[in-house]
Amino acid sequence: MRIGVVSDTHDRHEAVAEAVRLLMEQQVELILHCGDIETPDTVRVFKPVPTHFVFGNWDKDKTRLSAAIKEIGGTHYDSFGALTVAEKRIAWVHSHERHQLRQLENADYFDYVFYGHTHVREQHRTGRTLVANPGALFRANPKTCIVLDLLSGEIKPIIVPVKAAASASPHGPSAALDDSTGSIIMPPGALPLAASGPLPAPDTSPPAAPSG
Repeated sequence: MRIGVVSDTHDRHEAVAEAVRLLMEQQVELILHCGDIETPDTVRVFKPVPTHFVFGNWDKDKTRLSAAIKEIGGTHYDSFGALTVAEKRIAWVHSHERHQLRQLENADYFDYVFYGHTHVREQHRTGRTLVANPGALFRANPKTCIVLDLLSGEIKPIIVPVKAAASASPHGPSAALDDSTGSIIMPPGALPLAASGPLPAPDTSPPAAPSG
C-alpha cells in the first residue's frame, strides 16, 4: 500500500491539484495532510483520494474546514493524527507546537511520524521511528510532497511543478532536491526543525505565529 503526505498547501489550488494528480499517478490509496490548509476550497481538491487532515496555525476557521472535510468524506484531527495502516503505526502533526513533534518522535511507538510547518523537506530516524517532512506547496523551492510505500518502507519525493515563480521559505533557505538521487541538498546555514543530535527541552511558551 502507498500513502501520500502533503503539508502547507496554503490555499494554492493549482499546486494542490497538481500534487493530487501526481499522487494518484503513484497509486496512493490515502493522503495525510500535515496542516496549514487555510480554506474549504483547498479541502475539496482532495476529494478524489481519502484524505486525513490535521490543523495548522493558519487554519483559523476550523468549523468551516471540518464541514468541508466531512463533505468530501475525509477525516480531520485537531492537533495530531494517528493511524495504523498495513500494521504500521503512523502519526502526523503540523509541528508549530514544537513539543508535540518531539513527544511523538521520542515515544518509541510509531513507525513513521510526519510533520510540516517549516516548508523544508527532510527526513531522519530517531530509534525505531522514521521522521519526515514532505515539504510544502507554498513558499518552497522546489514544491514537494512524498509517497510512502508501506511494504518496502521507501519514501519517494515528488516534485510538484507549477507555473508561478516559487518564493523563498519564510523559515530560511529552502532545500533543493537532487533529481538523480532523490536526496535533499541543504543550503549553507539551513537546519531542519528536528536535526540530528540532542533535542532541546520542550518550549512551553505560546508559539509565535510564523509569517507564512
